[in-house]
Amino acid sequence: MKWQLKQPVAGDMIRVKLGSIYHYGVFVSEEEVIQFGLAPSARPTLKDSDIEVCASDIDAFLCGGFLEVAEFDRAEKKKNRRSKDAVAFARENMGKRGYHILYNNCEHFAYECVTGKPYCSQTDGVRALFQSLPVVDVYVARIPEGGSVKPLTYAEREREIADVSNEKTKAEKYFVWKLLEYALERTFGKKLKKLTVIKNENGKWECPDFAFSLSHSHNAVAVALSRKALGVDIERIAAVKSGVENKILTAREKDEFSALPIEEKNRYLLEKWTQKESVFKSLNQPVFHPEHIETANEQVETQEIEIAGEKYLLTVASPDLAKRKLVFVPHEKL
Repeated sequence: MKWQLKQPVAGDMIRVKLGSIYHYGVFVSEEEVIQFGLAPSARPTLKDSDIEVCASDIDAFLCGGFLEVAEFDRAEKKKNRRSKDAVAFARENMGKRGYHILYNNCEHFAYECVTGKPYCSQTDGVRALFQSLPVVDVYVARIPEGGSVKPLTYAEREREIADVSNEKTKAEKYFVWKLLEYALERTFGKKLKKLTVIKNENGKWECPDFAFSLSHSHNAVAVALSRKALGVDIERIAAVKSGVENKILTAREKDEFSALPIEEKNRYLLEKWTQKESVFKSLNQPVFHPEHIETANEQVETQEIEIAGEKYLLTVASPDLAKRKLVFVPHEKL
């Protein structure tokens, strides 16, 4: 197969070079080019989960670039779909989602429409682009009721869990690890058992291939994944013990706390606690001194979520919060 600068006809696979990568589609007419998501420059703020097979005119597809048309040899044409079948297949998939920049992108889609098989020729280039993009994926789930603790791939993590005497805490530590396994496959397409994960000198679990943070509280677990250091903390909303403010707040925060109405004090303390926990995890420090952590100038984000009818505060500390994505995982997946 070769790529030619020529006028396409219905059913042709076409592409345009935009920066360092190509964007692909199936040509139907000047008014209809079917593609898996518009060109990246036309969807800068769109999440992968929202990208779908759509149609645009040729100008919107090209974004000012040069059109190239796939030209197959005789043997290849015999294996390909007929032009009308390629167009029909593309139209049947309109609205389809499940985009992944590495494993299910616009080139995979265009090849499948025309040849019957998904394929990507620019895997290395796309992988390099993918690895340069900021990622902050946060996964939360409910701990399964009556879920049993089973052997894990990592013996050190299994020993850590076995040393916990409280059965509820043991379950939390086990299921947050299972959530990590699920999240890792969904975000990076990798299996945890094939990676090196160790506990560093500060007692924090880490992997050289990506950054992650774990948290659990009551009946909920949370995992955050990124390419840069980050921290996550989840806390069930409940009454805070009296006097906690003297142990966790900075001088400035104590002044803020004192000025608050009584009905806002508990929420303030909970938010500060989750924020300080997240910042502490992101900094990978040996000892947690919340009274010295100032969150006002840190890149943290806190929100209230509900899991199995209970309310929690979820906080993430990361330099890439603009890319933060929250995923609720059914407990059956753990």
